Amino acid sequence: MDKSERYYLVGLNMIPALTPHRKRILRDYSSSPAEIWHLSLQRLATIAGITEVAPQIIAERRTISIDREFEQAAQMEIKIVTILDPDYPQLLREINDPPPVLYIKGQYTKEDAIAIGIVGTRRASQYGRMVATKLAKDIAQLGLTVVSGMAMGIDTAAHRGALQSGGRTIAVLGAGLLKIYPAINRHLSEKISQSGALISEFPLHCQSSKWTFPQRNRIISGLARGIVVVEAPLRSGALITARFAAEQGREVFAVPGNITNIGSTGPNRLIKDGAKLIETVADIIDEFPDLNHLLTPTTADKNLAQVSLSPQESVIYKLLGLEPLHIDDIINRGDLSRAEISQALLTLQINGLVKEIDGKRYTRSL
Repeated sequence: MDKSERYYLVGLNMIPALTPHRKRILRDYSSSPAEIWHLSLQRLATIAGITEVAPQIIAERRTISIDREFEQAAQMEIKIVTILDPDYPQLLREINDPPPVLYIKGQYTKEDAIAIGIVGTRRASQYGRMVATKLAKDIAQLGLTVVSGMAMGIDTAAHRGALQSGGRTIAVLGAGLLKIYPAINRHLSEKISQSGALISEFPLHCQSSKWTFPQRNRIISGLARGIVVVEAPLRSGALITARFAAEQGREVFAVPGNITNIGSTGPNRLIKDGAKLIETVADIIDEFPDLNHLLTPTTADKNLAQVSLSPQESVIYKLLGLEPLHIDDIINRGDLSRAEISQALLTLQINGLVKEIDGKRYTRSL
């Protein structure tokens, strides 16, 4: 293979000892990836911040096959894009610490430049998952791309919501694309690559670790015009993503939650600190005047406009939200008989405005 600058950039990205900080040190030392790759042990040992790991860099460099990396990527239909390439995502190029190399499974298109990130805790509540799903569906139905990290919980719900609406979604992984994590989402990853893209800055066989996830979060925010935090405790990767977003000049949105739920502490704190409180996709789009023309009534809004609700049905519909409510709670709050409420709920379900979750618990339709 031609030994171009991008070739050596990929090679440097494959050296485990070269952390992002050390890569920056070497880039300041020389702008040529080829020159950095060929630095001798003696030269490396003279560079402050590199001295101690110089022998390790040399040893790891000897075990790496850049040719094999390109060959495997081609076999798996994975595209390798470097920051030297014209098709590198422009939004990502503009952040302070853009990844020098991206591995892309699927297609990153110019339309993906208008994307919204949705992130949150792995230990999501049913309410959190429903909100993430609805927001992602509504965002995708507007023709925008949904970006997330394919973790369990909120991330998974966001990707699934976008896919359910037939829209585009991008998953930024904290491992190499041949080491899908979590493994349970392997089938989901295949669907994402067919309707968007899987993206990673890590070499093909890189395993996930406690530092790879925080590192990839800057890419999630970097690829998006705004980040929505749905549910997240105060010590959460989602809040790291929100911090990156703020530093990158992106909009930060947060979904308010129950103050007794630990998953609401993160979004509620963000709102206190100035993040925009959102309830619907319209609240997001309002921050982007160039996108206001995309807003259209949701399916539920259309159904509601076409249906004339009885007084009882109107009361119950207003009581319900996205958090499941048991019929007994509806009775206590609605001042109606069980028979009236049951009949009203049935009519609302027939009209596509309400759905039963399980065990006589009801929510508005997504």
